Amino acid sequence: MARRASAAALTRAASAAWPGINDRVWVEIQLPESVGGDEVRVPTRIEDVDDGGLVVAAPSFRGDLHVVAPGLPVRLTWAGPRGQARQDFLLAEVVRRRVPAWELAPSSEVVVEQRRRYARVPARGAASLHPVPGDPLQHEDAAAEEAEQPVGGLLVDLSEGGVAVSVPVGSWLQLGRLARAGFELDGAPVVQAGQVVRSLPSLDPERVEVVVAFGEPVAAADRLRRYVMQTQIKQRARGDR
Repeated sequence: MARRASAAALTRAASAAWPGINDRVWVEIQLPESVGGDEVRVPTRIEDVDDGGLVVAAPSFRGDLHVVAPGLPVRLTWAGPRGQARQDFLLAEVVRRRVPAWELAPSSEVVVEQRRRYARVPARGAASLHPVPGDPLQHEDAAAEEAEQPVGGLLVDLSEGGVAVSVPVGSWLQLGRLARAGFELDGAPVVQAGQVVRSLPSLDPERVEVVVAFGEPVAAADRLRRYVMQTQIKQRARGDR
């Protein structure tokens, strides 16, 4: 049986690829069946980085009081300069301070998803999300149709294959809904239809982040690909992790 790499070796290999202090990351946890068995994915940020691991602001989620304890398996994902990165950790300690935090020790190596379509980079600016006629999940009654107006939001990140947008809580943008996303990219408009594949809590309790996966064909694919590549080049030039 192959020997497991030591924590020190994993740390040396991972440190260059880790996010930096205040960088945004996602925490993924598989809840036990006793508290529902769901997979939790919530946003947080890096509080500290040292030779032994990472410290993140303690996220809140349903069931956290039952499962958060040293030894809890935790997966972090983040948008790195070479694409989306992920790594498995074990919760080493819960630190009680002004901002409660988790000290995480690595239990695997960093894995980077380098397929350009799935490489996500930060994006800024306004976005709008419109309902798509013929959506099978759209309510048919007049009151619901009237309520399903375009939703304004803020870009969070972008890839060739989709966009994440921060929108107010309570909109019609539920999982599975069809939506047409509109935003500007390098001074020119992008309008692309897709499907809401994720709806995730935001650090702002009055907002959620919806991820719209673009449907084929993607008319602006070349522009999106160029934007992702140029942003990654700028990140590397700045030394961003």
